[in-house]
Amino acid sequence: MPHPAPPVQPEVDRIIFVRQQFSQFGGAELILDRMLTALATRHKRVALLGRTWRGGREVEFIHCDPPKGTRAFRETLFARAACRLIAREKGALVQAHERIPCCDIFRAGDGVHAAYLEQKQRTQTAFGRLKDRFSLFHRNILALERKLFASPRLQAAIVNSEMVADDISRHFGFPRERIHLVPNGIDLARFRPQARNEHRATVRARLGVSAAKPVALFVGSGFERKGLRPAIHAAAACDAELWAIGHDRRPASFVAEAERAGLGQHFRLIGPTDPLPYYAAADALILPSFYDPFPSTVIEALACGLPVVTTTGCGARDVVSQLDARLVRDVLDREGLAEALRAAFALAAKPETAARTRVIAEEFGIDQMVDRMLAVHDFVRAARTSA
Repeated sequence: MPHPAPPVQPEVDRIIFVRQQFSQFGGAELILDRMLTALATRHKRVALLGRTWRGGREVEFIHCDPPKGTRAFRETLFARAACRLIAREKGALVQAHERIPCCDIFRAGDGVHAAYLEQKQRTQTAFGRLKDRFSLFHRNILALERKLFASPRLQAAIVNSEMVADDISRHFGFPRERIHLVPNGIDLARFRPQARNEHRATVRARLGVSAAKPVALFVGSGFERKGLRPAIHAAAACDAELWAIGHDRRPASFVAEAERAGLGQHFRLIGPTDPLPYYAAADALILPSFYDPFPSTVIEALACGLPVVTTTGCGARDVVSQLDARLVRDVLDREGLAEALRAAFALAAKPETAARTRVIAEEFGIDQMVDRMLAVHDFVRAARTSA
């Protein structure tokens, strides 16, 4: 575990990142951990301000753990406490991965909450929409977003997809020239098409799945938002196996959904684990998210040679479309998602597909991500100097 930070003298080259806590199931936290580790190897002075952190050991940790209170006020209480601590840090560049109004740079890795609620409303009953409208939790998050983007300190927003950039501009009128695209980066040396030779036969034999059976893989935690239900129905329509990797508080409801859809024993709820052997053993990734800023799993799958099916509510839609536009559908288009999965299986059967997906993925390495982020830091420092 990182040790509490000693008193630090003012230093303009010091970078403080803000994230409440590290979760082994959180994609945004894992991206931040990769950033911090990569910056430390480049001898950058970095610190992490948060409640808890179990990421890279090279990172100085600034403990900020105010009372959590109820879920409705947890984010607001953390933002206030974080800003009190940041006020003591003179000259440091602050990059927040939480909605706090005292940062120089905000990375919208979780997307825009207002846009998420818009997408959520498409599937809600009138009662559900009314409940969300008066929810203290949602109202407080929306208030934090508005305060953040109205803050005179905020010089730049980092987004991981054009979808999120559009959402920020549309909801808050934040200047587009101050929104910087920095897509997620992955370990391209680890996720590669050659993994198929190492794991495919072993994993399929262990699960009792023949080499000829089409297999769709779902990777993501929070199954409802990530779209496991539409993935189940798409796989059932294609007479395919569906393997689900990830964490959810109510997994039993998805097992029951698979039974109702006729998938039955062809649905494997594998749980949280290393996805690499399963990328190698599957034929396609399906991630029909309702709202997803930019899931790294899409790039990991492409790097391993898999075609990907996703939705218009996923920030990776533009990347997936580079392979085939038919692979991107509306999350509510059940028949369209089944057609997209069939197209993905057809692509998977072509020897050249793995090489094509790999070329797409090679634009998303960790070094590229860090280089783009450092360019944003330079932009903000230059703005500070000219102010």
